[in-house]
Amino acid sequence: MNSCLLPSRSPNMKNSKSVADKFNRDVEKKLRKVQKSNERLKNMELFVLDNSLRETTVASIQAHTLENKRAIYDEIKKVGFDHFFVESFSTQTRLGDIFLEELIKSGEDLSGAWAFSELWEVCKNGVPQPDLPIGLVKCKKFRINHVMLEFDLMWHSVNYDVFTMEKLCAFLKERIDWIRANLSKDSLIFTNLRDFSNCMVHHPERVYHVVNFLSSLPAAERIMGIAYEDLGKSLPEEIGAWTCAVRKEMDRRGWTNGHFIIHVHEQWGLGHSTQLSCLAMGATGIWAGVCAEGAALGHADSTTTILNLIRLGNTKVQGQFNCQYLREAARVVTEVTTEGLTPARTPIYGDRAVDLVFGFLFSDPTAQGGFDLCKFFGLEQDIRITTMASPEMILLKLEKVFGKDEKFNLEIATSMKEQILKNAADDRKEEYNSKVGLALLFDQAGGKMTPEMAEAVEGDLKTSQHIDNLIAEIKEEWDIWDGRDGEIDDQVTFDHFYNGFMAPYFGCYRCEDSQKGLRCLDMDSDGMVDWNEFRFYLKWAGREYSEVKKKKVPTATLR
Repeated sequence: MNSCLLPSRSPNMKNSKSVADKFNRDVEKKLRKVQKSNERLKNMELFVLDNSLRETTVASIQAHTLENKRAIYDEIKKVGFDHFFVESFSTQTRLGDIFLEELIKSGEDLSGAWAFSELWEVCKNGVPQPDLPIGLVKCKKFRINHVMLEFDLMWHSVNYDVFTMEKLCAFLKERIDWIRANLSKDSLIFTNLRDFSNCMVHHPERVYHVVNFLSSLPAAERIMGIAYEDLGKSLPEEIGAWTCAVRKEMDRRGWTNGHFIIHVHEQWGLGHSTQLSCLAMGATGIWAGVCAEGAALGHADSTTTILNLIRLGNTKVQGQFNCQYLREAARVVTEVTTEGLTPARTPIYGDRAVDLVFGFLFSDPTAQGGFDLCKFFGLEQDIRITTMASPEMILLKLEKVFGKDEKFNLEIATSMKEQILKNAADDRKEEYNSKVGLALLFDQAGGKMTPEMAEAVEGDLKTSQHIDNLIAEIKEEWDIWDGRDGEIDDQVTFDHFYNGFMAPYFGCYRCEDSQKGLRCLDMDSDGMVDWNEFRFYLKWAGREYSEVKKKKVPTATLR
């Protein structure tokens, strides 16, 4: 053999080790930065300024009612958020004004209540005017002491060459002094840099000037902190870098206890990644609703953020808030706001967030451990039956839904898994997670329905009187065909069933579609179609297509 064709093993092995070492060094170098961020997220206390009463109604398709406001307010208290927005005031009487009057009349503790206010509302010739904004007027009227002053550093109506950063900061200081003189000397104040991200791209010096000014105030005159927001366009790494720069400037000026809180709108699916990035890079908290509902696509909610901190090992937030109740609060506020169910695929608090899906994770002991969302919330994990489910999962699902029975074993569960794959290969779109779907799958796989299973299916398949009447009429036709062999025994042969019910919809008895339909109905594979088998399909069709006429029930059943 030609020696030049033989691999030179020693040099390759040496080179492979060298490349592997370099690979490991690259991993370790990058992970050191990640680990530093993770340590901060793991050990930080989180300031939360709850915005559930306000954020969930911004651009909402359905406005809040007083009853909605009361329900949301109750959820805020149950979670234990000490600071919460009650309203963003306007010249009109909003529902929030009425709700506030109700809270005050009932003697509710509003010591943690906040309101939004513009820094200025009137602008002439490119210069903001000193007229008192309606937000501050109403804060005084309703005795709301804590204020978030909002302004923009790139607003088109302001001439920043005339209204310079020095003038803006002096204007801001006058508003701060007014609040302390007219609301409370102990008023808590945030300034919200509303166009923070755009300004950091185009005029970062303006952000620096405001941050430097607020950080350089004497300690006794400093406000609670700086708020900022992102409309969802910035990458997490980008806004994380900006956050780090602001935090460092605050610390350099000695404002180490100043809060820096973020609010992230959802737009490109990066909301929560951006919010966590900001917290890792120096933000001390968030201002957000307990659920994601909000303007446009919503925002990065407090429930998801707090649970991410907990799964990273943060125990401090568990002492700050009633974290075990967060999921329920998020679901309640979502449903109150939308008058619909929480979308099933919502992370943390959607129904599918606690499903057990993958069979390989279920059976692999090395995949166990880590943070358990179901255990944390005290929930029982639901098993989702799909092509990814293992026979063990299917068996557990059977026992959970219908109770233990000797007919439920790994053998039938394996047959059910095979039937799922067969149905998929036959281009049949089925579901197996409802009682009906699971029972039909059990029957298709060769199982005989237990009395408990049949009773459960019957209870789940309550149909309208209209559908019951149609099924009764079909039963009369069934009995005619059933009696053709001289005995009514609730069974008919394939050819009788085809002639009586399938012929109008299927071209021939022996064609492939007809035979598939007959085999599908013959769930126990005895060569006959049983009335109980057919009735289950009729009831399913009635449930799925409740407006069908009698002649279309078999079509819906056999489609």
